[in-house]
Amino acid sequence: MKRFILMFIVVSLAFIFIACGNNSETDGEASENTSEDSGTNTNNTESAEDNGVIGMTVLDLGNPFFVQLTEVVGELAEAEGYTLNVNDPRDDVNSQVDAIQDFISQGVDAIIVTATDQNVINEAIQEAKDAGIPVVAHTTKLENADAWVGADEYSMGLALGQQAGEWILENHSGDGEVGILNFDQIEQVIQRKEGIIDGIHEHAPNVEVVADQQAGDPNSGYNVAEGFIQANPDLVGIFGINDAGALGAYNAAVGAGKDSDAFAVGGIDAVPEAVEAIKEDGIYKFTVDQQPGVTGQTLFEKAFALINGEAVEEETEIEVKAVNSSNIDEY
Repeated sequence: MKRFILMFIVVSLAFIFIACGNNSETDGEASENTSEDSGTNTNNTESAEDNGVIGMTVLDLGNPFFVQLTEVVGELAEAEGYTLNVNDPRDDVNSQVDAIQDFISQGVDAIIVTATDQNVINEAIQEAKDAGIPVVAHTTKLENADAWVGADEYSMGLALGQQAGEWILENHSGDGEVGILNFDQIEQVIQRKEGIIDGIHEHAPNVEVVADQQAGDPNSGYNVAEGFIQANPDLVGIFGINDAGALGAYNAAVGAGKDSDAFAVGGIDAVPEAVEAIKEDGIYKFTVDQQPGVTGQTLFEKAFALINGEAVEEETEIEVKAVNSSNIDEY
């Protein structure tokens, strides 16, 4: 019996040592796992030559636009020997603040940020500036950033609204009711929504916005649009501030049996799923390309120049392009 107990203790200790060894090997991986407080951190460039690290925090990687954007920046960073550390705060300002503070503690060489809240994040990046870390802002302009890159929010919305208004004029004689999927928690995106409405009214001034609710991802887009359709049987279209929410609305419209000759859905970002939906020549009719490839390249170039002490233009606006059946073959 004593020999059995002794053998059990020896085997147990062996497992403990093995477990400790495995833990020490995976400490780096554990630091990149999701946490409720600081969102998700991912390392996009494992093969970098270790020239340095660039921290990047976006709004939500559930939006395909930000996936494309971070991939472009990651590839360019790797080509220059830098590691890109990506944070996904999932639209939570506190998580984004935590991520920025982590970047500062890590001593990253530069930070790229799409702010979840203009005022709060503007204050947070001042700490980075005080630590000598350059900051490039994307979409939302931040006074304390060294540079800004993005498409004009109102212009993005206007490009979608004009397409929608032309379609309503042609198919409904300029009359009808529409729903808007917004993201009013960010001031700049409110400008995007205003652009959508103004664009519609340029061509169809009699159109009435009968529903206006926040939905920035496919699940919320589906649920909100389903409510819009049930409450407003005369609805002729639903238009969103991004493709992610609008794709959810598209599925809701298809599920409700809406006729593609009489009902339209559109969004912004020109993500692959939206492009494919437009190619089907059905209910999803419009999107707006804010060129994530060009945007990602410009963001990296500015960050890289600032790291090397070079002067950069403070503001760079990215051109937006309307996308519909007339030019969808280009995508």
